[in-house]
Amino acid sequence: MNTKKLIFSVFTLCILIILSFLRWDNLESSADLHYKYDRWAGQKWVEFYPPLAASSNSMEFPLIYMDEIHPNDINKYLGKQALSGELVNKWIERTKLTDGYIGLLLLNILVIIYSFFKVFILRVKKIG
Repeated sequence: MNTKKLIFSVFTLCILIILSFLRWDNLESSADLHYKYDRWAGQKWVEFYPPLAASSNSMEFPLIYMDEIHPNDINKYLGKQALSGELVNKWIERTKLTDGYIGLLLLNILVIIYSFFKVFILRVKKIG
């Protein structure tokens, strides 16, 4: 029984790892903007790299009701979406999906470790 649980957990871990690689779809990019699509949430996101920034840090935010944005319109857009609360809702949805995935992944890894030791200890007891 423990061997079946171990095999099932390893199989599930492989599926979870594959799903993590399939989450994001990289879309068109420019010098300052990089668009990507979150397949899990069904939401388009943009990373904005300010051209005169002192560091390589970017701003990341969801595009709501639009497919692309001009760098000059970002502050106006973020202010409008922040006031409506939709920006926060999209971040919360993304965070919940990410946290749920990490929770499943950690739980799966713990089950694999537990099952491995259970199988290993049973074999050692049978030999000894």
